[in-house]
Amino acid sequence: KKNSLEYVAVDDINIIKLAYDYDIEIKDFFYCNELEYHQDTIELINKICEYANNSYMISKRTYLSLINKDNSVGLFAIIKINNNYKLEDLNKDYLVICDGIEIPGNLGTIYRTIDSANVNGVVITNTVTHPYNYKNTISSRGCNLITPTSICDIDDLIKYLIDNEYDVYLGEPKLGLCYKDYDYDGKIAIVVGSERFGIDKKWYEVKSEHFKKVYIPMYGSNNSLNVSVAASILIYEATIKRMK
Repeated sequence: KKNSLEYVAVDDINIIKLAYDYDIEIKDFFYCNELEYHQDTIELINKICEYANNSYMISKRTYLSLINKDNSVGLFAIIKINNNYKLEDLNKDYLVICDGIEIPGNLGTIYRTIDSANVNGVVITNTVTHPYNYKNTISSRGCNLITPTSICDIDDLIKYLIDNEYDVYLGEPKLGLCYKDYDYDGKIAIVVGSERFGIDKKWYEVKSEHFKKVYIPMYGSNNSLNVSVAASILIYEATIKRMK
């Protein structure tokens, strides 16, 4: 089931430290007794050994059988996922909606931008890549674990946005107004869609002045940007204007 993940296994020291700093449950923690660690890493190991539910010292051979990337620094952890909010609990003024994003690297990059731009929360709909799988967790540098996130049905989401009086900005490469022409005040939600298909057609069926199409001008031979790049431009434009 796409929404049934309870834990994610990571071999990235920064994500493990993030989980510790944000008091996220670390179910199992592994470190290798045959590797040399920097003093800062040794101090982190000692802290997490006391913090984690279970800690294990393992051989290099065992460690190499666990890791997913070559540049791991000798730590491995099973981290609890406890960040799947219900829509009604996600009563935030500034949301980003990822509709049908397929590539974990793109979704992870969007999460990093969301964290950097101080967006309040994320909604995932038409789920293709799970927001808490390994690849997305790594590409987001763990930002997916600390950003309030809801995974929900698109019909329920549209009703929620209408009922709660959001201005909804639909990422649309051809129609609408240039992204610089909006002020992004009040309660807003920015919608970005699938790398191949864009956002779901249901977004365009809503007859409301609060659902607005927004595009980013293209000055070269291509007609659109990578979704994570486009999302970053829209998010930062909105954040900067909301800060004024």
